Amino acid sequence: MRLVPGLTGMLIIGLAAPPAFAQPAGLDAVLARTVAANGLSGAVAVVDDGTAGRLSAAGHADASTGAPFVPDTYVRVASITKTFVAAAILQLVGEREIELDAPVETYLPDLIRGQGIDGRAITVRQLLRHQSGLPEYFDDTTEPPVQPVSPRELLSWALAKPGAPPGRPVPVYTNTNYVVAGLIIEAVTGSTAADEITRRIITPLGLTHTYFPAAGDTGLRAPMAHGYEIVDGRREDVTAAEPSGEYMAGSLISTNEDIASFITALLDGRVVAAAELAQMTDTVPWPLHGPGFGYGLGLTSIDLGCGVTVWGHGGDLAGYHSVMAKAPGRPAVAATFTQGSPDATSIANDPRFAVLTSVYCPT
Repeated sequence: MRLVPGLTGMLIIGLAAPPAFAQPAGLDAVLARTVAANGLSGAVAVVDDGTAGRLSAAGHADASTGAPFVPDTYVRVASITKTFVAAAILQLVGEREIELDAPVETYLPDLIRGQGIDGRAITVRQLLRHQSGLPEYFDDTTEPPVQPVSPRELLSWALAKPGAPPGRPVPVYTNTNYVVAGLIIEAVTGSTAADEITRRIITPLGLTHTYFPAAGDTGLRAPMAHGYEIVDGRREDVTAAEPSGEYMAGSLISTNEDIASFITALLDGRVVAAAELAQMTDTVPWPLHGPGFGYGLGLTSIDLGCGVTVWGHGGDLAGYHSVMAKAPGRPAVAATFTQGSPDATSIANDPRFAVLTSVYCPT
């Protein structure tokens, strides 16, 4: 199964008095109802008010054994990785090592070339906001690699396809943008992108259950949630995957506890400085997912329609469908469904949207 860009949205403010932290207890019922109604293997979520987290779960972490979800269950967080990458880039912007409006060519000379593709015309900002015009390196005919692959090889798959002019006002989400962003981190720092993000973000925040798996490490640490999808009408365990095929577009493994802590720290200004956070939250409309969506620099925004707008990101890989979100002054939420929902053909029917509304828009 191929890498899929997922629910990637969350936006700004307009808040009433925050509910009591016990309010999201309704999330238990939402997860149980969604898992049962859609025949899913399981779901796990954490709501964290900054001092304590509350775990909700339904179904099983391992459908074959019936093992339950437990605290700090490892999952693949897929495109949530992009927010970590963007935050590292913005730290380097604050250190004046990278300029957002500099051409990609500045950092990766002569690398970004192809039909309708020229790194001299694409800026770092356009990469992070998916306005580069770079084509997707995976498509419907591409099988994910089963052996380790380098990020430059992933990039070569994209560069073999025609590009589009950069700077179009509406983002066109492609994972290739964050492959290039990872390569820029490596060119500027001299370290691997995984090591640099670990040093700059994961370790300082104490995210002890968050890591980039090494190439060839196709499993997850214990305790883990298995991922499943329906293949030829039957549920299949699709947990094992070669992580280098996602690189900085989506290879991170974490827990919902850590992801809720990360989005809280980011929006509280503990990851990037205020000026750089303002850049991350400077969005353009993203009508692909609906009128309330915007995309910034590795952060998305969504108006939940109840007077609350949240910031965060989502992610999809085979077997793992995640979202993290936070509204200012409210708890953070991170959730993962370990099987794709047959009803998730639109945002309104995506079970992750139900998670967000149960936390931020209780009836």
